[in-house]
Amino acid sequence: MGGAVSAGEDNDDLIDNLKEAQDNAYKDLAWKHGNIHLSAPCIYSEVMEALKLQQGLSFLNLGSGTGYLSTMVGLIIGPFGVNHGVELHTNVVEYAKEKLDDFIKNSDSFDK
Repeated sequence: MGGAVSAGEDNDDLIDNLKEAQDNAYKDLAWKHGNIHLSAPCIYSEVMEALKLQQGLSFLNLGSGTGYLSTMVGLIIGPFGVNHGVELHTNVVEYAKEKLDDFIKNSDSFDK
């Protein structure tokens, strides 16, 4: 599996990471490292479109992994929706929690 994870803390780190991964930077690729897996972006968009999501719906994600899909769904179903993820691997749950915390801190989608 290809792809690269952008873990840069500032613009210089992001540029360095891009230089190292420039051949795959914009490809629609899945990424895997141990138990952590991200599907190709097109998979997430196809799933979300097929689900016909709207405000207030309930969503259960079995094998929620990184929580990426659950997070994107949560933005659509909103504060009155119910959004649960189930994941077996503790290290993946911890990774998902860290990424969600980062997303909330850095996203314009949330009130500060």
